[in-house]
Amino acid sequence: MNSPTPGIDIATKAGPDTDTNTSSEGVEAGRGALFIGFAKIYFMFTGSLQRFALPHLIGDAAGYGAFGVVNNLISIVNNTVVQATIPAISKFTAEDNRRADAVKRAGLRMQVVVGGIPALIFLLGAPLLARFEKAPDYVGYFRIAAAIPFLYALYALFVGSANGLKRFRTQASFDVGFSTVKTILLLGLAVAWRVTGAFIGFAAAAVVILIVAARVMGLPRPKAQDEAAISPWRLVGFMSAMVAYTLLLNVALNYDQPLLRRLAGDAADAYRAGLLAGHYDGLRTLALLPYQALLVITFVVFPLISRSTFVNDREATRIYINQTLRYASMLVAAMGVCLAARPGTLLAIAYPRDYGEGAAALPILVLGECCLAMLAVSCAILNAAGRAAAAIALIAVTVVVGIGAAYVLVPRATPGPAMLMAAATATALGTVAGFLGAIVYVRRGLGGGLPPASAVRVGISVAIAVAVGHFLPAHGKILGLLAIAAVAVVYVLGLLATGELGPADRAKLLRILRRR
Repeated sequence: MNSPTPGIDIATKAGPDTDTNTSSEGVEAGRGALFIGFAKIYFMFTGSLQRFALPHLIGDAAGYGAFGVVNNLISIVNNTVVQATIPAISKFTAEDNRRADAVKRAGLRMQVVVGGIPALIFLLGAPLLARFEKAPDYVGYFRIAAAIPFLYALYALFVGSANGLKRFRTQASFDVGFSTVKTILLLGLAVAWRVTGAFIGFAAAAVVILIVAARVMGLPRPKAQDEAAISPWRLVGFMSAMVAYTLLLNVALNYDQPLLRRLAGDAADAYRAGLLAGHYDGLRTLALLPYQALLVITFVVFPLISRSTFVNDREATRIYINQTLRYASMLVAAMGVCLAARPGTLLAIAYPRDYGEGAAALPILVLGECCLAMLAVSCAILNAAGRAAAAIALIAVTVVVGIGAAYVLVPRATPGPAMLMAAATATALGTVAGFLGAIVYVRRGLGGGLPPASAVRVGISVAIAVAVGHFLPAHGKILGLLAIAAVAVVYVLGLLATGELGPADRAKLLRILRRR
Protein backbone atom coordinates (compact mmCIF):
# COMPACT_ATOMS: atom_id res chain seq x y z
CA MET A 1 0.00 0.00 0.00
CA ASN A 2 2.95 2.34 0.44
CA SER A 3 3.65 2.22 -3.27
CA PRO A 4 1.54 3.22 -6.25
CA THR A 5 -0.19 0.62 -8.35
CA PRO A 6 -0.64 0.67 -12.11
CA GLY A 7 -3.94 2.43 -11.56
CA ILE A 8 -2.26 5.30 -9.75
CA ASP A 9 0.15 5.81 -12.60
CA ILE A 10 -2.81 6.02 -14.98
CA ALA A 11 -4.68 8.39 -12.73
CA THR A 12 -1.72 10.74 -12.70
CA LYS A 13 -1.75 10.91 -16.49
CA ALA A 14 -5.44 10.82 -17.21
CA GLY A 15 -7.05 12.59 -14.28
CA PRO A 16 -8.72 15.89 -15.16
CA ASP A 17 -7.48 17.71 -12.04
CA THR A 18 -3.82 18.61 -12.13
CA ASP A 19 -3.66 21.82 -10.14
CA THR A 20 -1.64 22.44 -7.00
CA ASN A 21 -4.45 21.54 -4.62
CA THR A 22 -4.94 18.18 -6.27
CA SER A 23 -1.19 17.56 -6.14
CA SER A 24 -1.04 18.35 -2.42
CA GLU A 25 -4.03 16.13 -1.76
CA GLY A 26 -2.30 13.35 -3.70
CA VAL A 27 0.87 13.73 -1.62
CA GLU A 28 -1.17 13.74 1.59
CA ALA A 29 -3.11 10.67 0.50
CA GLY A 30 0.15 8.96 -0.46
CA ARG A 31 1.64 9.62 2.95
CA GLY A 32 -1.52 8.38 4.58
CA ALA A 33 -1.34 5.22 2.51
CA LEU A 34 2.28 4.76 3.58
CA PHE A 35 1.52 5.02 7.31
CA ILE A 36 -1.69 3.00 7.26
CA GLY A 37 -0.28 0.46 4.83
CA PHE A 38 2.65 -0.21 7.15
CA ALA A 39 0.25 -0.53 10.09
CA LYS A 40 -1.91 -3.03 8.20
CA ILE A 41 1.10 -5.11 7.24
CA TYR A 42 2.31 -5.04 10.83
CA PHE A 43 -1.18 -6.01 12.01
CA MET A 44 -1.24 -8.99 9.64
CA PHE A 45 2.25 -10.05 10.74
CA THR A 46 1.41 -9.94 14.45
CA GLY A 47 -1.93 -11.63 13.83
CA SER A 48 -0.17 -14.49 12.07
CA LEU A 49 2.40 -14.64 14.88
CA GLN A 50 -0.40 -15.01 17.42
CA ARG A 51 -2.11 -17.79 15.49
CA PHE A 52 1.11 -19.70 14.86
CA ALA A 53 2.34 -19.35 18.45
CA LEU A 54 -0.91 -20.16 20.24
CA PRO A 55 -1.02 -23.88 19.35
CA HIS A 56 2.39 -24.33 20.97
CA LEU A 57 1.51 -22.26 24.05
CA ILE A 58 -1.91 -23.83 24.60
CA GLY A 59 -0.37 -27.23 23.96
CA ASP A 60 -3.61 -28.94 22.98
CA ALA A 61 -5.25 -28.83 19.55
CA ALA A 62 -8.70 -29.09 21.16
CA GLY A 63 -7.94 -25.99 23.24
CA TYR A 64 -6.67 -24.17 20.18
CA GLY A 65 -9.85 -25.22 18.40
CA ALA A 66 -11.90 -23.70 21.22
CA PHE A 67 -10.02 -20.43 20.88
CA GLY A 68 -10.57 -20.48 17.12
CA VAL A 69 -14.31 -21.12 17.34
CA VAL A 70 -14.99 -18.34 19.84
CA ASN A 71 -12.54 -15.92 18.25
CA ASN A 72 -13.95 -16.46 14.76
CA LEU A 73 -17.50 -15.79 15.93
CA ILE A 74 -16.38 -12.69 17.85
CA SER A 75 -14.40 -11.54 14.80
CA ILE A 76 -17.53 -11.50 12.65
CA VAL A 77 -19.00 -8.85 14.97
CA ASN A 78 -15.75 -6.98 15.70
CA ASN A 79 -14.71 -6.59 12.10
CA THR A 80 -18.17 -5.60 10.93
CA VAL A 81 -18.48 -2.89 13.59
CA VAL A 82 -14.99 -1.52 12.98
CA GLN A 83 -15.21 -1.58 9.17
CA ALA A 84 -18.57 0.19 9.24
CA THR A 85 -17.78 2.69 12.01
CA ILE A 86 -14.45 4.11 10.85
CA PRO A 87 -15.69 5.36 7.43
CA ALA A 88 -18.85 6.84 8.97
CA ILE A 89 -17.00 8.79 11.67
CA SER A 90 -14.30 9.77 9.19
CA LYS A 91 -16.78 11.06 6.59
CA PHE A 92 -18.71 13.37 8.92
CA THR A 93 -15.50 14.58 10.59
CA ALA A 94 -13.76 15.30 7.29
CA GLU A 95 -16.71 17.33 6.00
CA ASP A 96 -15.95 20.02 8.60
CA ASN A 97 -13.11 19.59 11.10
CA ARG A 98 -14.81 22.05 13.45
CA ARG A 99 -17.53 19.48 14.01
CA ALA A 100 -15.12 16.79 15.20
CA ASP A 101 -16.38 16.93 18.78
CA ALA A 102 -20.02 16.93 17.66
CA VAL A 103 -19.35 13.83 15.57
CA LYS A 104 -17.60 12.16 18.50
CA ARG A 105 -20.53 12.93 20.80
CA ALA A 106 -23.02 11.46 18.35
CA GLY A 107 -20.70 8.55 17.65
CA LEU A 108 -20.25 7.79 21.32
CA ARG A 109 -24.00 7.48 21.83
CA MET A 110 -24.24 5.31 18.75
CA GLN A 111 -21.32 3.04 19.66
CA VAL A 112 -22.58 2.33 23.16
CA VAL A 113 -25.58 0.69 21.49
CA VAL A 114 -23.73 -0.79 18.49
CA GLY A 115 -21.12 -2.42 20.73
CA GLY A 116 -23.35 -3.03 23.73
CA ILE A 117 -25.97 -5.17 21.99
CA PRO A 118 -23.59 -7.86 20.67
CA ALA A 119 -21.68 -7.79 23.98
CA LEU A 120 -24.90 -8.60 25.85
CA ILE A 121 -25.77 -11.29 23.32
CA PHE A 122 -22.44 -13.03 23.85
CA LEU A 123 -22.62 -12.58 27.61
CA LEU A 124 -26.19 -13.72 28.18
CA GLY A 125 -26.37 -16.10 25.24
CA ALA A 126 -23.12 -17.92 26.02
CA PRO A 127 -24.89 -21.15 27.08
CA LEU A 128 -26.93 -21.20 23.85
CA LEU A 129 -23.87 -20.52 21.68
CA ALA A 130 -21.93 -23.26 23.45
CA ARG A 131 -24.87 -25.64 23.03
CA PHE A 132 -25.01 -24.88 19.30
CA GLU A 133 -21.32 -25.74 19.04
CA LYS A 134 -21.97 -28.89 21.13
CA ALA A 135 -19.23 -27.69 23.49
CA PRO A 136 -20.58 -26.75 26.95
CA ASP A 137 -17.08 -25.90 28.18
CA TYR A 138 -17.04 -22.90 25.79
CA VAL A 139 -19.48 -20.92 27.97
CA GLY A 140 -16.74 -19.23 29.99
CA TYR A 141 -14.79 -18.30 26.87
CA PHE A 142 -17.83 -16.62 25.29
CA ARG A 143 -18.48 -14.65 28.47
CA ILE A 144 -14.91 -13.36 28.71
CA ALA A 145 -14.86 -12.48 25.03
CA ALA A 146 -18.20 -10.65 25.30
CA ALA A 147 -16.41 -7.49 26.44
CA ILE A 148 -14.37 -7.31 23.24
CA PRO A 149 -17.07 -6.11 20.77
CA PHE A 150 -18.03 -3.28 23.15
CA LEU A 151 -14.41 -2.16 23.56
CA TYR A 152 -13.77 -2.42 19.82
CA ALA A 153 -16.84 -0.30 19.04
CA LEU A 154 -15.59 2.54 21.24
CA TYR A 155 -12.03 2.23 19.95
CA ALA A 156 -13.24 2.44 16.32
CA LEU A 157 -14.84 5.81 17.15
CA PHE A 158 -11.44 7.37 17.91
CA VAL A 159 -9.74 5.71 14.94
CA GLY A 160 -12.44 7.11 12.64
CA SER A 161 -11.95 10.57 14.15
CA ALA A 162 -8.20 10.39 13.52
CA ASN A 163 -8.82 9.33 9.92
CA GLY A 164 -11.33 12.14 9.32
CA LEU A 165 -8.88 14.70 10.70
CA LYS A 166 -6.20 13.23 8.37
CA ARG A 167 -4.05 12.28 11.34
CA PHE A 168 -2.87 9.21 9.50
CA ARG A 169 0.30 8.81 11.52
CA THR A 170 -1.79 8.76 14.71
CA GLN A 171 -4.19 6.24 13.20
CA ALA A 172 -1.30 4.00 12.17
CA SER A 173 0.23 4.33 15.63
CA PHE A 174 -3.00 3.10 17.19
CA ASP A 175 -3.00 0.02 14.97
CA VAL A 176 0.66 -0.76 15.60
CA GLY A 177 0.31 -0.16 19.35
CA PHE A 178 -2.78 -2.32 19.62
CA SER A 179 -1.20 -5.13 17.61
CA THR A 180 1.88 -5.08 19.83
CA VAL A 181 -0.01 -4.96 23.13
CA LYS A 182 -2.45 -7.64 22.01
CA THR A 183 0.36 -9.96 20.96
CA ILE A 184 2.19 -9.54 24.26
CA LEU A 185 -0.85 -9.89 26.53
CA LEU A 186 -2.63 -12.61 24.54
CA LEU A 187 0.43 -14.84 24.23
CA GLY A 188 1.77 -14.00 27.69
CA LEU A 189 -1.45 -14.84 29.51
CA ALA A 190 -1.97 -17.92 27.33
CA VAL A 191 1.22 -19.31 28.87
CA ALA A 192 -0.33 -18.96 32.32
CA TRP A 193 -4.00 -19.80 31.75
CA ARG A 194 -4.14 -21.23 28.22
CA VAL A 195 -7.40 -20.46 26.37
CA THR A 196 -8.88 -18.46 29.25
CA GLY A 197 -5.67 -16.45 29.51
CA ALA A 198 -5.64 -15.79 25.76
CA PHE A 199 -9.11 -14.23 25.89
CA ILE A 200 -8.30 -12.24 29.04
CA GLY A 201 -5.20 -10.92 27.28
CA PHE A 202 -7.24 -10.03 24.20
CA ALA A 203 -9.79 -8.09 26.26
CA ALA A 204 -7.08 -6.41 28.36
CA ALA A 205 -5.30 -5.22 25.20
CA ALA A 206 -8.57 -3.69 23.96
CA VAL A 207 -8.92 -1.83 27.27
CA VAL A 208 -5.36 -0.50 27.02
CA ILE A 209 -5.67 0.80 23.46
CA LEU A 210 -9.09 2.32 24.16
CA ILE A 211 -7.65 4.34 27.03
CA VAL A 212 -4.68 5.43 24.91
CA ALA A 213 -6.87 6.39 21.94
CA ALA A 214 -9.27 8.35 24.14
CA ARG A 215 -6.41 10.29 25.73
CA VAL A 216 -4.70 11.04 22.41
CA MET A 217 -7.83 12.03 20.47
CA GLY A 218 -9.67 13.46 23.47
CA LEU A 219 -13.13 12.77 24.77
CA PRO A 220 -15.86 14.90 23.16
CA ARG A 221 -16.10 18.30 24.80
CA PRO A 222 -19.46 19.64 26.03
CA LYS A 223 -21.60 21.13 23.28
CA ALA A 224 -21.06 24.85 22.71
CA GLN A 225 -24.12 27.10 22.48
CA ASP A 226 -23.55 27.99 18.83
CA GLU A 227 -22.55 24.49 17.77
CA ALA A 228 -24.89 22.47 15.57
CA ALA A 229 -25.59 19.03 16.95
CA ILE A 230 -25.31 15.88 14.85
CA SER A 231 -27.86 13.15 15.33
CA PRO A 232 -26.53 9.62 15.80
CA TRP A 233 -29.18 8.58 13.26
CA ARG A 234 -27.23 10.34 10.50
CA LEU A 235 -24.25 8.13 11.30
CA VAL A 236 -26.45 5.05 11.48
CA GLY A 237 -27.99 5.89 8.12
CA PHE A 238 -24.58 6.10 6.48
CA MET A 239 -23.34 2.92 8.18
CA SER A 240 -26.37 0.83 7.33
CA ALA A 241 -25.40 0.61 3.66
CA MET A 242 -22.01 -0.82 4.63
CA VAL A 243 -23.09 -3.16 7.40
CA ALA A 244 -24.77 -5.73 5.16
CA TYR A 245 -21.70 -6.16 2.96
CA THR A 246 -19.11 -6.13 5.73
CA LEU A 247 -21.18 -8.52 7.83
CA LEU A 248 -21.51 -11.01 4.99
CA LEU A 249 -17.82 -10.67 4.10
CA ASN A 250 -16.79 -11.40 7.67
CA VAL A 251 -19.19 -14.35 7.81
CA ALA A 252 -17.52 -15.66 4.63
CA LEU A 253 -14.12 -15.25 6.27
CA ASN A 254 -14.99 -16.90 9.58
CA TYR A 255 -17.99 -19.24 9.36
CA ASP A 256 -16.33 -22.47 8.24
CA GLN A 257 -14.32 -23.35 11.35
CA PRO A 258 -17.17 -22.89 13.90
CA LEU A 259 -19.50 -24.74 11.52
CA LEU A 260 -17.04 -27.63 11.28
CA ARG A 261 -16.90 -27.80 15.09
CA ARG A 262 -20.69 -27.94 15.26
CA LEU A 263 -21.02 -30.62 12.55
CA ALA A 264 -18.12 -32.65 13.91
CA GLY A 265 -19.87 -32.71 17.28
CA ASP A 266 -22.62 -34.82 15.67
CA ALA A 267 -20.16 -37.41 14.38
CA ALA A 268 -17.46 -37.59 17.06
CA ASP A 269 -16.95 -37.15 20.77
CA ALA A 270 -16.37 -33.65 22.09
CA TYR A 271 -12.59 -34.00 22.36
CA ARG A 272 -12.15 -35.35 18.82
CA ALA A 273 -14.43 -32.63 17.46
CA GLY A 274 -12.31 -30.06 19.27
CA LEU A 275 -9.14 -31.52 17.77
CA LEU A 276 -10.58 -31.27 14.28
CA ALA A 277 -11.59 -27.64 14.92
CA GLY A 278 -8.05 -26.87 16.06
CA HIS A 279 -6.42 -28.59 13.11
CA TYR A 280 -8.75 -26.84 10.67
CA ASP A 281 -8.03 -23.46 12.23
CA GLY A 282 -4.35 -24.13 11.63
CA LEU A 283 -5.13 -24.72 7.96
CA ARG A 284 -7.14 -21.49 7.80
CA THR A 285 -4.29 -19.43 9.25
CA LEU A 286 -2.05 -20.49 6.37
CA ALA A 287 -4.70 -20.46 3.65
CA LEU A 288 -5.85 -16.90 4.45
CA LEU A 289 -2.42 -15.36 3.82
CA PRO A 290 -3.24 -14.55 0.15
CA TYR A 291 -6.43 -12.78 1.22
CA GLN A 292 -4.53 -10.71 3.77
CA ALA A 293 -1.93 -9.77 1.17
CA LEU A 294 -4.58 -8.56 -1.28
CA LEU A 295 -6.20 -6.29 1.32
CA VAL A 296 -3.65 -3.65 0.34
CA ILE A 297 -4.98 -3.68 -3.22
CA THR A 298 -8.55 -3.08 -2.04
CA PHE A 299 -7.41 -0.01 -0.08
CA VAL A 300 -5.82 1.49 -3.19
CA VAL A 301 -8.36 0.58 -5.88
CA PHE A 302 -11.41 2.04 -4.09
CA PRO A 303 -10.71 5.76 -4.65
CA LEU A 304 -9.53 5.17 -8.22
CA ILE A 305 -12.69 3.35 -9.29
CA SER A 306 -14.86 5.79 -7.34
CA ARG A 307 -13.42 8.74 -9.24
CA SER A 308 -13.48 7.19 -12.71
CA THR A 309 -17.08 6.02 -12.37
CA PHE A 310 -18.12 9.36 -10.86
CA VAL A 311 -16.88 11.24 -13.94
CA ASN A 312 -18.32 8.47 -16.15
CA ASP A 313 -14.92 7.62 -17.64
CA ARG A 314 -15.69 4.07 -18.78
CA GLU A 315 -12.33 3.55 -20.48
CA ALA A 316 -10.35 4.57 -17.39
CA THR A 317 -12.58 2.34 -15.28
CA ARG A 318 -11.94 -0.59 -17.61
CA ILE A 319 -8.17 -0.07 -17.46
CA TYR A 320 -8.15 0.21 -13.67
CA ILE A 321 -10.16 -2.99 -13.34
CA ASN A 322 -8.09 -4.95 -15.86
CA GLN A 323 -4.77 -3.98 -14.34
CA THR A 324 -5.96 -4.41 -10.76
CA LEU A 325 -7.25 -7.94 -11.36
CA ARG A 326 -4.25 -8.84 -13.48
CA TYR A 327 -1.71 -7.93 -10.81
CA ALA A 328 -3.92 -9.39 -8.09
CA SER A 329 -4.10 -12.71 -9.93
CA MET A 330 -0.32 -12.88 -10.31
CA LEU A 331 0.23 -12.16 -6.62
CA VAL A 332 -2.45 -14.50 -5.30
CA ALA A 333 -1.29 -17.32 -7.59
CA ALA A 334 2.30 -16.89 -6.38
CA MET A 335 1.25 -17.26 -2.76
CA GLY A 336 -1.12 -20.09 -3.63
CA VAL A 337 1.48 -22.27 -5.33
CA CYS A 338 3.94 -21.74 -2.48
CA LEU A 339 1.37 -22.66 0.19
CA ALA A 340 0.10 -25.69 -1.73
CA ALA A 341 3.47 -27.00 -2.92
CA ARG A 342 4.48 -28.77 0.30
CA PRO A 343 1.59 -28.57 2.77
CA GLY A 344 3.10 -31.21 5.06
CA THR A 345 6.30 -29.21 5.39
CA LEU A 346 4.52 -25.96 6.24
CA LEU A 347 2.31 -27.64 8.84
CA ALA A 348 5.31 -29.40 10.40
CA ILE A 349 7.18 -26.10 10.72
CA ALA A 350 4.25 -24.03 11.98
CA TYR A 351 2.47 -26.46 14.31
CA PRO A 352 2.87 -29.52 16.50
CA ARG A 353 3.08 -32.85 14.68
CA ASP A 354 -0.59 -33.91 14.96
CA TYR A 355 -1.70 -30.94 12.82
CA GLY A 356 -0.25 -32.82 9.86
CA GLU A 357 -3.50 -34.75 9.43
CA GLY A 358 -4.81 -31.75 7.53
CA ALA A 359 -2.00 -31.71 4.94
CA ALA A 360 -4.13 -33.12 2.12
CA ALA A 361 -6.86 -30.54 2.75
CA LEU A 362 -4.55 -27.50 2.70
CA PRO A 363 -4.18 -27.17 -1.12
CA ILE A 364 -7.97 -27.26 -1.53
CA LEU A 365 -8.51 -24.66 1.17
CA VAL A 366 -5.74 -22.51 -0.33
CA LEU A 367 -7.54 -22.61 -3.68
CA GLY A 368 -10.74 -21.55 -1.96
CA GLU A 369 -9.18 -18.68 -0.05
CA CYS A 370 -7.33 -17.47 -3.16
CA CYS A 371 -10.73 -17.25 -4.89
CA LEU A 372 -12.07 -15.39 -1.84
CA ALA A 373 -9.18 -12.94 -2.11
CA MET A 374 -9.96 -12.26 -5.77
CA LEU A 375 -13.67 -12.01 -4.93
CA ALA A 376 -12.90 -9.40 -2.25
CA VAL A 377 -10.95 -7.31 -4.76
CA SER A 378 -13.79 -7.62 -7.27
CA CYS A 379 -16.33 -6.57 -4.64
CA ALA A 380 -14.16 -3.59 -3.67
CA ILE A 381 -14.37 -2.55 -7.32
CA LEU A 382 -18.15 -2.97 -7.33
CA ASN A 383 -18.60 -1.05 -4.08
CA ALA A 384 -16.44 1.78 -5.39
CA ALA A 385 -18.51 1.87 -8.58
CA GLY A 386 -21.74 2.19 -6.60
CA ARG A 387 -22.77 -1.44 -7.20
CA ALA A 388 -23.07 -2.38 -3.52
CA ALA A 389 -26.13 -4.57 -4.10
CA ALA A 390 -24.17 -6.73 -6.54
CA ALA A 391 -21.27 -7.06 -4.09
CA ILE A 392 -23.68 -8.10 -1.33
CA ALA A 393 -25.32 -10.66 -3.61
CA LEU A 394 -21.99 -12.20 -4.61
CA ILE A 395 -20.82 -12.58 -1.00
CA ALA A 396 -24.24 -13.99 -0.10
CA VAL A 397 -23.86 -16.62 -2.83
CA THR A 398 -20.45 -17.52 -1.41
CA VAL A 399 -21.81 -17.99 2.11
CA VAL A 400 -24.96 -19.87 1.08
CA VAL A 401 -23.14 -22.27 -1.25
CA GLY A 402 -20.37 -22.86 1.29
CA ILE A 403 -22.71 -23.52 4.21
CA GLY A 404 -24.97 -25.72 2.09
CA ALA A 405 -22.03 -27.74 0.84
CA ALA A 406 -20.71 -28.14 4.39
CA TYR A 407 -24.03 -29.55 5.61
CA VAL A 408 -23.94 -32.04 2.72
CA LEU A 409 -20.26 -33.06 2.74
CA VAL A 410 -19.00 -32.83 6.33
CA PRO A 411 -21.55 -35.13 8.06
CA ARG A 412 -20.83 -37.84 5.50
CA ALA A 413 -17.09 -37.80 6.11
CA THR A 414 -15.24 -39.85 8.72
CA PRO A 415 -13.87 -37.69 11.55
CA GLY A 416 -10.23 -37.13 10.71
CA PRO A 417 -8.42 -36.14 7.49
CA ALA A 418 -11.54 -36.94 5.43
CA MET A 419 -13.67 -34.52 7.44
CA LEU A 420 -11.05 -31.78 7.15
CA MET A 421 -10.99 -32.39 3.40
CA ALA A 422 -14.79 -32.18 3.26
CA ALA A 423 -14.83 -28.89 5.17
CA ALA A 424 -12.12 -27.39 2.94
CA THR A 425 -13.97 -28.55 -0.19
CA ALA A 426 -17.23 -26.99 1.00
CA THR A 427 -15.51 -23.66 1.68
CA ALA A 428 -13.79 -23.76 -1.72
CA LEU A 429 -17.07 -24.50 -3.53
CA GLY A 430 -18.58 -21.38 -1.99
CA THR A 431 -15.71 -19.06 -2.82
CA VAL A 432 -15.28 -20.41 -6.36
CA ALA A 433 -19.00 -19.84 -7.00
CA GLY A 434 -18.77 -16.27 -5.73
CA PHE A 435 -15.63 -15.50 -7.71
CA LEU A 436 -17.01 -16.88 -10.99
CA GLY A 437 -20.13 -14.79 -10.48
CA ALA A 438 -17.95 -11.72 -9.88
CA ILE A 439 -15.97 -12.28 -13.08
CA VAL A 440 -19.16 -12.37 -15.13
CA TYR A 441 -20.82 -9.40 -13.42
CA VAL A 442 -17.79 -7.08 -13.39
CA ARG A 443 -17.20 -7.63 -17.10
CA ARG A 444 -20.83 -7.12 -18.07
CA GLY A 445 -21.52 -4.28 -15.69
CA LEU A 446 -18.28 -2.29 -15.84
CA GLY A 447 -16.66 -3.47 -19.05
CA GLY A 448 -13.46 -4.75 -17.41
CA GLY A 449 -12.15 -7.85 -15.75
CA LEU A 450 -9.24 -10.25 -15.61
CA PRO A 451 -7.89 -10.32 -19.19
CA PRO A 452 -8.39 -13.84 -20.62
CA ALA A 453 -4.86 -13.94 -21.99
CA SER A 454 -3.46 -13.06 -18.56
CA ALA A 455 -5.58 -15.76 -16.94
CA VAL A 456 -4.20 -18.32 -19.39
CA ARG A 457 -0.57 -17.25 -18.90
CA VAL A 458 -0.88 -17.22 -15.11
CA GLY A 459 -2.57 -20.63 -15.28
CA ILE A 460 0.25 -22.04 -17.42
CA SER A 461 2.86 -20.68 -14.98
CA VAL A 462 1.02 -22.26 -12.06
CA ALA A 463 0.71 -25.61 -13.87
CA ILE A 464 4.43 -25.67 -14.68
CA ALA A 465 5.39 -24.76 -11.10
CA VAL A 466 3.08 -27.45 -9.65
CA ALA A 467 4.42 -30.07 -12.09
CA VAL A 468 8.03 -29.28 -11.22
CA GLY A 469 7.24 -29.28 -7.51
CA HIS A 470 5.63 -32.71 -7.80
CA PHE A 471 8.94 -34.28 -8.84
CA LEU A 472 11.22 -32.46 -6.41
CA PRO A 473 12.44 -34.44 -3.38
CA ALA A 474 11.04 -33.11 -0.12
CA HIS A 475 12.06 -35.38 2.73
CA GLY A 476 12.38 -33.27 5.86
CA LYS A 477 11.81 -29.62 6.61
CA ILE A 478 14.90 -28.22 4.89
CA LEU A 479 14.33 -30.04 1.60
CA GLY A 480 10.66 -29.14 1.82
CA LEU A 481 11.45 -25.44 2.14
CA LEU A 482 13.93 -25.68 -0.74
CA ALA A 483 11.21 -27.30 -2.83
CA ILE A 484 8.81 -24.44 -2.01
CA ALA A 485 11.47 -21.90 -2.96
CA ALA A 486 12.10 -23.75 -6.24
CA VAL A 487 8.39 -23.77 -7.04
CA ALA A 488 8.24 -20.00 -6.47
CA VAL A 489 11.21 -19.45 -8.79
CA VAL A 490 9.70 -21.67 -11.48
CA TYR A 491 6.41 -19.76 -11.22
CA VAL A 492 8.15 -16.41 -11.74
CA LEU A 493 10.18 -17.83 -14.63
CA GLY A 494 6.90 -19.04 -16.13
CA LEU A 495 5.49 -15.50 -15.96
CA LEU A 496 8.61 -14.17 -17.65
CA ALA A 497 8.67 -16.89 -20.31
CA THR A 498 5.00 -16.43 -21.23
CA GLY A 499 5.41 -12.66 -21.35
CA GLU A 500 2.87 -12.01 -18.58
CA LEU A 501 5.52 -10.25 -16.51
CA GLY A 502 7.03 -8.12 -19.26
CA PRO A 503 9.59 -5.29 -19.45
CA ALA A 504 6.96 -2.62 -18.77
CA ASP A 505 5.91 -4.41 -15.58
CA ARG A 506 9.50 -4.77 -14.41
CA ALA A 507 10.21 -1.10 -15.14
CA LYS A 508 7.10 -0.09 -13.21
CA LEU A 509 8.18 -2.25 -10.28
CA LEU A 510 11.60 -0.56 -10.24
CA ARG A 511 9.95 2.88 -10.22
CA ILE A 512 7.79 1.85 -7.29
CA LEU A 513 10.76 0.55 -5.32
CA ARG A 514 12.72 3.76 -5.94
CA ARG A 515 9.96 6.07 -4.70
CA ARG A 516 9.82 7.15 -1.10
